[in-house]
Amino acid sequence: MNPDQVFVSSYEDSDLISGWRYCATLQLRTPLVYLERDGEFSSGPQEPPLVGPAESHLPDGTGFNPYGTWVVIIDHEGLGFIPPAPGQRATQWGQIGIGSEEERSLISFLKSFRYIVETAESLDQMLAELNELSASTPGNRHWWARCSEEDPLWPDSYFIGQLWIQLPKGVGHSRAEKLYLAGFRTIEEILTASDGDLLRIEGIGKKAINKIRTECQT
Repeated sequence: MNPDQVFVSSYEDSDLISGWRYCATLQLRTPLVYLERDGEFSSGPQEPPLVGPAESHLPDGTGFNPYGTWVVIIDHEGLGFIPPAPGQRATQWGQIGIGSEEERSLISFLKSFRYIVETAESLDQMLAELNELSASTPGNRHWWARCSEEDPLWPDSYFIGQLWIQLPKGVGHSRAEKLYLAGFRTIEEILTASDGDLLRIEGIGKKAINKIRTECQT
Protein backbone atom coordinates (compact mmCIF):
# COMPACT_ATOMS: atom_id res chain seq x y z
CA MET A 1 0.00 0.00 0.00
CA ASN A 2 1.27 3.53 -0.81
CA PRO A 3 0.40 6.87 0.82
CA ASP A 4 -2.20 7.68 -1.85
CA GLN A 5 -4.17 4.60 -0.80
CA VAL A 6 -4.47 5.63 2.85
CA PHE A 7 -8.06 6.46 3.73
CA VAL A 8 -10.11 7.00 6.85
CA SER A 9 -13.40 5.15 7.26
CA SER A 10 -14.39 7.04 10.44
CA TYR A 11 -13.08 10.39 11.66
CA GLU A 12 -13.87 9.66 15.29
CA ASP A 13 -11.20 7.97 17.40
CA SER A 14 -9.00 7.30 14.39
CA ASP A 15 -5.26 6.71 14.87
CA LEU A 16 -4.69 7.85 11.31
CA ILE A 17 -5.61 11.47 11.99
CA SER A 18 -3.04 13.94 13.30
CA GLY A 19 -5.47 16.84 13.21
CA TRP A 20 -7.49 19.24 11.08
CA ARG A 21 -6.59 22.33 9.07
CA TYR A 22 -9.05 25.11 8.33
CA CYS A 23 -9.30 26.07 4.67
CA ALA A 24 -11.14 29.30 3.96
CA THR A 25 -12.90 29.64 0.63
CA LEU A 26 -10.59 31.81 -1.46
CA GLN A 27 -13.02 34.20 -3.09
CA LEU A 28 -13.84 37.91 -2.89
CA ARG A 29 -17.05 37.43 -0.90
CA THR A 30 -15.47 35.44 1.93
CA PRO A 31 -15.54 37.66 5.06
CA LEU A 32 -12.24 38.62 6.67
CA VAL A 33 -12.94 36.66 9.86
CA TYR A 34 -12.80 33.40 7.87
CA LEU A 35 -9.76 34.35 5.80
CA GLU A 36 -7.81 35.17 8.96
CA ARG A 37 -8.31 31.61 10.18
CA ASP A 38 -7.05 29.99 6.98
CA GLY A 39 -4.33 27.46 7.80
CA GLU A 40 -5.31 27.19 11.48
CA PHE A 41 -4.49 23.72 12.85
CA SER A 42 -6.49 21.77 15.42
CA SER A 43 -4.96 18.55 16.77
CA GLY A 44 -6.84 15.35 17.49
CA PRO A 45 -9.20 13.07 15.59
CA GLN A 46 -12.39 14.97 16.32
CA GLU A 47 -13.46 17.51 13.69
CA PRO A 48 -13.54 21.03 15.22
CA PRO A 49 -16.80 23.00 15.37
CA LEU A 50 -17.99 24.89 12.32
CA VAL A 51 -16.36 28.29 11.98
CA GLY A 52 -19.10 30.92 11.96
CA PRO A 53 -22.86 30.37 11.81
CA ALA A 54 -24.42 27.67 9.65
CA GLU A 55 -26.22 28.98 6.57
CA SER A 56 -27.51 25.60 5.42
CA HIS A 57 -27.79 22.05 6.74
CA LEU A 58 -27.13 18.60 5.32
CA PRO A 59 -29.86 15.95 5.52
CA ASP A 60 -28.27 14.63 8.74
CA GLY A 61 -28.55 18.05 10.34
CA THR A 62 -24.87 18.98 10.00
CA GLY A 63 -24.53 22.72 9.47
CA PHE A 64 -22.22 24.35 6.96
CA ASN A 65 -21.51 27.68 5.29
CA PRO A 66 -19.77 28.59 2.03
CA TYR A 67 -16.81 30.37 3.60
CA GLY A 68 -14.57 27.50 4.65
CA THR A 69 -14.21 23.96 5.95
CA TRP A 70 -12.01 21.80 8.15
CA VAL A 71 -9.81 19.37 6.20
CA VAL A 72 -8.54 16.18 7.83
CA ILE A 73 -4.74 15.77 8.08
CA ILE A 74 -3.49 12.17 7.89
CA ASP A 75 -0.47 11.15 9.98
CA HIS A 76 1.51 9.70 7.08
CA GLU A 77 4.82 9.68 8.96
CA GLY A 78 3.23 7.89 11.89
CA LEU A 79 2.06 5.24 9.46
CA GLY A 80 5.55 4.88 8.03
CA PHE A 81 4.89 6.71 4.76
CA ILE A 82 6.56 9.72 3.20
CA PRO A 83 3.99 12.54 3.16
CA PRO A 84 2.65 13.22 -0.34
CA ALA A 85 3.59 16.41 -2.15
CA PRO A 86 1.29 19.40 -1.53
CA GLY A 87 -1.75 19.37 -3.76
CA GLN A 88 -3.98 22.04 -5.24
CA ARG A 89 -6.83 24.05 -3.78
CA ALA A 90 -9.75 25.68 -5.49
CA THR A 91 -10.12 29.46 -5.70
CA GLN A 92 -12.39 31.89 -7.50
CA TRP A 93 -9.71 32.01 -10.21
CA GLY A 94 -9.07 28.28 -10.55
CA GLN A 95 -6.67 25.85 -8.89
CA ILE A 96 -3.46 27.01 -7.16
CA GLY A 97 -0.72 25.11 -5.35
CA ILE A 98 -1.04 24.63 -1.60
CA GLY A 99 1.87 26.35 0.15
CA SER A 100 2.90 28.21 -3.00
CA GLU A 101 3.82 31.87 -3.27
CA GLU A 102 0.74 32.28 -5.46
CA GLU A 103 -1.44 31.01 -2.63
CA ARG A 104 0.21 33.30 -0.09
CA SER A 105 -0.15 36.35 -2.31
CA LEU A 106 -3.81 35.57 -3.01
CA ILE A 107 -4.65 35.20 0.68
CA SER A 108 -2.87 38.48 1.42
CA PHE A 109 -4.78 40.21 -1.40
CA LEU A 110 -8.13 38.86 -0.25
CA LYS A 111 -7.49 39.88 3.37
CA SER A 112 -6.61 43.41 2.27
CA PHE A 113 -9.63 43.59 -0.03
CA ARG A 114 -12.01 42.39 2.67
CA TYR A 115 -10.53 44.73 5.28
CA ILE A 116 -11.24 47.68 2.99
CA VAL A 117 -14.80 46.74 2.06
CA GLU A 118 -15.67 45.83 5.64
CA THR A 119 -14.22 48.89 7.39
CA ALA A 120 -14.37 51.85 4.99
CA GLU A 121 -17.08 54.35 5.91
CA SER A 122 -18.25 55.16 2.39
CA LEU A 123 -18.21 53.75 -1.12
CA ASP A 124 -15.93 56.53 -2.30
CA GLN A 125 -13.46 55.67 0.47
CA MET A 126 -13.58 52.00 -0.50
CA LEU A 127 -12.87 52.78 -4.14
CA ALA A 128 -10.01 55.12 -3.24
CA GLU A 129 -8.40 52.55 -0.94
CA LEU A 130 -8.90 49.76 -3.46
CA ASN A 131 -7.17 51.89 -6.08
CA GLU A 132 -4.17 52.15 -3.76
CA LEU A 133 -4.31 48.41 -3.09
CA SER A 134 -4.23 47.65 -6.82
CA ALA A 135 -0.65 48.91 -7.15
CA SER A 136 0.72 48.37 -3.65
CA THR A 137 2.69 45.11 -4.11
CA PRO A 138 3.57 42.75 -6.99
CA GLY A 139 1.14 40.19 -5.61
CA ASN A 140 -1.69 42.68 -5.35
CA ARG A 141 -0.98 43.96 -8.85
CA HIS A 142 -1.14 40.37 -10.14
CA TRP A 143 -4.49 39.55 -8.53
CA TRP A 144 -5.98 42.93 -9.41
CA ALA A 145 -5.04 42.26 -13.03
CA ARG A 146 -6.65 38.82 -12.84
CA CYS A 147 -9.88 40.39 -11.58
CA SER A 148 -9.79 43.04 -14.33
CA GLU A 149 -9.09 40.50 -17.08
CA GLU A 150 -12.11 38.42 -16.12
CA ASP A 151 -14.46 41.34 -15.43
CA PRO A 152 -14.37 44.59 -17.46
CA LEU A 153 -16.41 46.39 -14.78
CA TRP A 154 -14.06 45.47 -11.93
CA PRO A 155 -14.06 46.72 -9.17
CA ASP A 156 -17.46 48.35 -9.71
CA SER A 157 -18.93 44.92 -10.44
CA TYR A 158 -18.37 43.90 -6.82
CA PHE A 159 -20.38 46.86 -5.55
CA ILE A 160 -23.06 46.34 -8.20
CA GLY A 161 -23.47 42.87 -6.74
CA GLN A 162 -23.73 44.29 -3.23
CA LEU A 163 -26.38 46.78 -4.41
CA TRP A 164 -28.33 43.99 -6.10
CA ILE A 165 -28.39 41.97 -2.86
CA GLN A 166 -29.96 44.94 -1.06
CA LEU A 167 -32.59 45.66 -3.70
CA PRO A 168 -36.02 44.00 -3.48
CA LYS A 169 -36.38 40.56 -5.00
CA GLY A 170 -37.43 40.85 -8.62
CA VAL A 171 -35.65 44.11 -9.39
CA GLY A 172 -32.85 42.13 -11.00
CA HIS A 173 -29.08 42.39 -11.40
CA SER A 174 -29.33 44.23 -14.73
CA ARG A 175 -31.32 47.04 -13.11
CA ALA A 176 -28.86 47.20 -10.24
CA GLU A 177 -26.06 47.62 -12.78
CA LYS A 178 -27.94 50.38 -14.62
CA LEU A 179 -28.68 52.24 -11.40
CA TYR A 180 -25.07 52.00 -10.23
CA LEU A 181 -23.55 53.08 -13.54
CA ALA A 182 -25.98 56.03 -13.69
CA GLY A 183 -24.55 57.27 -10.39
CA PHE A 184 -27.04 55.78 -7.94
CA ARG A 185 -24.61 53.41 -6.28
CA THR A 186 -26.23 52.81 -2.91
CA ILE A 187 -29.74 52.28 -1.57
CA GLU A 188 -29.52 55.68 0.14
CA GLU A 189 -28.65 57.43 -3.14
CA ILE A 190 -31.56 55.71 -4.88
CA LEU A 191 -34.07 56.59 -2.14
CA THR A 192 -33.05 60.26 -2.10
CA ALA A 193 -33.17 60.59 -5.90
CA SER A 194 -36.23 62.03 -7.59
CA ASP A 195 -38.51 59.82 -9.65
CA GLY A 196 -37.61 61.95 -12.65
CA ASP A 197 -33.91 61.26 -12.31
CA LEU A 198 -34.48 57.52 -11.92
CA LEU A 199 -36.95 57.32 -14.82
CA ARG A 200 -34.28 58.73 -17.13
CA ILE A 201 -32.35 55.48 -16.72
CA GLU A 202 -33.13 52.99 -19.49
CA GLY A 203 -34.94 49.95 -18.09
CA ILE A 204 -36.01 51.64 -14.85
CA GLY A 205 -39.76 52.13 -14.73
CA LYS A 206 -42.27 53.50 -12.27
CA LYS A 207 -43.13 50.01 -11.02
CA ALA A 208 -39.51 49.23 -10.11
CA ILE A 209 -39.09 52.62 -8.43
CA ASN A 210 -42.22 52.14 -6.32
CA LYS A 211 -41.08 48.65 -5.33
CA ILE A 212 -37.69 49.94 -4.22
CA ARG A 213 -39.15 52.88 -2.30
CA THR A 214 -41.73 50.67 -0.57
CA GLU A 215 -39.46 47.78 0.41
CA CYS A 216 -36.20 49.64 1.09
CA GLN A 217 -37.45 52.55 3.17
CA THR A 218 -35.98 52.45 6.67
